[in-house]
Amino acid sequence: MTAITVACLALAGAPAGAQDLYQGPAAKQLKADFYAWYRALAADFASRYMEPSGRIFDPENGGISHSESQAYGMAIAFSADLPEAFDRIWSWTRDNLRNADGLHAWKYVPGQGVVDRNNATDADLIIAAMLSLAAKRWNRGDYLAYAAQTADSLGKSVLVNHKGRVVMLPGKVGFMPPSQPDGPVVNLSYYHFDMMQVVADLAPQHPWGAAIETGWSFYLRVLQAWNPSDWTSVADPDHPVPARNFPKRSSYDAIRAPINILSTPWAARPDVLKIIDDRFKQYGGIPGIFDPGRGERVGHMQNSGYRLIAASVACVASGEAIPIELLQFRPETYFSSALHLIVIHQLYTKHPECIRF
Repeated sequence: MTAITVACLALAGAPAGAQDLYQGPAAKQLKADFYAWYRALAADFASRYMEPSGRIFDPENGGISHSESQAYGMAIAFSADLPEAFDRIWSWTRDNLRNADGLHAWKYVPGQGVVDRNNATDADLIIAAMLSLAAKRWNRGDYLAYAAQTADSLGKSVLVNHKGRVVMLPGKVGFMPPSQPDGPVVNLSYYHFDMMQVVADLAPQHPWGAAIETGWSFYLRVLQAWNPSDWTSVADPDHPVPARNFPKRSSYDAIRAPINILSTPWAARPDVLKIIDDRFKQYGGIPGIFDPGRGERVGHMQNSGYRLIAASVACVASGEAIPIELLQFRPETYFSSALHLIVIHQLYTKHPECIRF
């Protein structure tokens, strides 16, 4: 394939901030060779991780589904411009996970159904944003109605005022005192800044802009001090620390934080990217699992999806070419594979100079 290039045009009439942040070019403006390639990758993902019903499952964890897995499936189908696949994934999500308030139960176990009705904020952000964008692309007013309800419920349920900051909780229940004595507890990887902006357009009555600003400040403070922990106490918002009642590690949650930065104009902040890039390069571009308390690396994250995150940071930070093998997707694990496809789409729409064949 020849080098892919893209004209960064927003959809006419769309909210400028949200549309520019996530979607990038409209479906008809993306190059046909990208769609042919990306749809083939999406088909490989679906053949391994999607049932005909639209349920996305995690075979490495007993075949369970999460609101997160459904959200990622919707994002991949939207990026591939596959309306039928998108609708199947969404329909299963709506019929099996959607709560009366418009949020989505985070955990489904085959043979048992939903085992925990609490929501996961990151998944709900992605679901609402994808429904909103799909509503415009495919002229589906029903999608927009569902998206607006989820956005409003999220604003009511997970945005809290704490010491002059608007903090976004990881879920509706369980992250404030007395459940967490050092609450609020946040998960920095849940701050999908691009999705938050789409949700802000859907529910402007809630302080999403302030939540974005707060999340960014938390991430900068943590990044300058240590590798972000998967779960972080912001009881003192000026001094975030690893949360007391959660494993003190930086691993499969924290690895998503660089994706959130690359998806936004903040990727133009060379100081931030340099910190992340330098830390990846200390270990040959292979992300790892860290104990932030001891400052030690205690494990490696070798799968291609994780290594693509590090390579993408290096490309945006200093122009280093992404190794060709990291653009040749093959399913490895559900989580790594989902992130792999999401990063490829973000590179194409945000940093096309990094897609080189």
